[in-house]
Amino acid sequence: MSLATEPLQRPGALLRLDQASGTLKERKYQVAITAGPDVGLTRPIEGSMKIGSHADAQLTLKDTTVSRFHVELTARPDGVRVRDLDSTNGSYMQGARINEVIIEDQGVVTVGKTSMKISMVEQDLGLPAALSSFGTVKGAAPAMRQLFGILEKVAPTDSTVMLLGETGTGKEVLAHSIHARSKRVGRPFVVVDCGAVAPSLIESELFGHVKGAFTGAISDRNGAFLEADGGTIFLDELGELPLDLQPKLLRVLEGGQVRRVGEDKHRRIDVRVIAATHRDLDEEIEAGRFRRDLYYRLAVVLVQVPPLRDRLDDIPLLTEHFVKNMGRGTFELPRGLMARFAAYHWPGNVRELRNLVERALAGADVDPLPNESTASRSLQANEGMTDLPFKEAKERLVESFTKEYLMGLLNKCNGNISQMAREAGIARNYVHRLVTKYGLKAHD
Repeated sequence: MSLATEPLQRPGALLRLDQASGTLKERKYQVAITAGPDVGLTRPIEGSMKIGSHADAQLTLKDTTVSRFHVELTARPDGVRVRDLDSTNGSYMQGARINEVIIEDQGVVTVGKTSMKISMVEQDLGLPAALSSFGTVKGAAPAMRQLFGILEKVAPTDSTVMLLGETGTGKEVLAHSIHARSKRVGRPFVVVDCGAVAPSLIESELFGHVKGAFTGAISDRNGAFLEADGGTIFLDELGELPLDLQPKLLRVLEGGQVRRVGEDKHRRIDVRVIAATHRDLDEEIEAGRFRRDLYYRLAVVLVQVPPLRDRLDDIPLLTEHFVKNMGRGTFELPRGLMARFAAYHWPGNVRELRNLVERALAGADVDPLPNESTASRSLQANEGMTDLPFKEAKERLVESFTKEYLMGLLNKCNGNISQMAREAGIARNYVHRLVTKYGLKAHD
């Protein structure tokens, strides 16, 4: 049943960065008893809270007309979900009996003789600390220092984190660093790449299966959630998760229980979830490819990881970091090559930079920009460039180079997108987007 509540202007993460002030804002919810034997009682709503007359309820009421476990409140980015737990006398809102409803900002729910006001309060946590690193991730650009400050606050909690950003920006390394700075350090950190597993096998990969559950299931297997019990699971490229599997993932996240494929028994799990995607999930939701309720369940803390082209000043720092990690602490890349790095647009982001550094250390030619003759041809093909602003002229040249490079790669790999991605050291999805953008013919 849909009931009117006072709506949030823009549902989002429980922890967000206010763009106007630069401070962190934390959205919290509370329940206050406004009528009944427990009038005046107030409690914060953190995660899920069961309310009833039983002593084991998170909020125990003296009201004898209330069931032992009467109603459950769950704080989510889109509001508080109120769910009746098959109570004897029911739960009511605005005189109508409800089974489940979302209170986006505030509303009053009646159970038995008790009225409860549920409301949202946003707290200002101040400016995030400006840090130059987070775990093994380095960065001096303002956007990265701000990002590290947010993650420093989030890491010790059990909050679900959603990392948004292009392929190759370092989301998996950030996820591992969050785990390493959490209270779950020392427990399992399990990675599932939702885009790399066949759709027919992803359910087994996540939740496990029993012997004989399907063709090829020759033995029992615990899935990623059971393997991560007590620790952290990182769901990489979550936007690739098949639509028909998304409700099953949502039930696991909300119920804290997993049922292996082919098994009737449910197993309770304690897992922190970190998810990542390069896709725009707002667009995916509007297109019907991603469930809104799953997004709200995961978007407790939303973090945007900037692409390398937006933090070019970090290239020397990152290059030095990679060189040291590869055991070549005294090696220095030529200044000319560093200048070429700074002029490049980095479609593969930090991952591409690391690959080029590794190839440079091995003595390979790694110039990411076209050679002088190619550059000269590009300039001749773009006469009048000096009449344009620098940024626009550079973007036009980059576009010209990208198409020319892609056509050469397409020829070399006989149009095979996967081989092109391997040769270029960039993500397959990105190659596919470029091929589509320039109207080129290729195949998987």
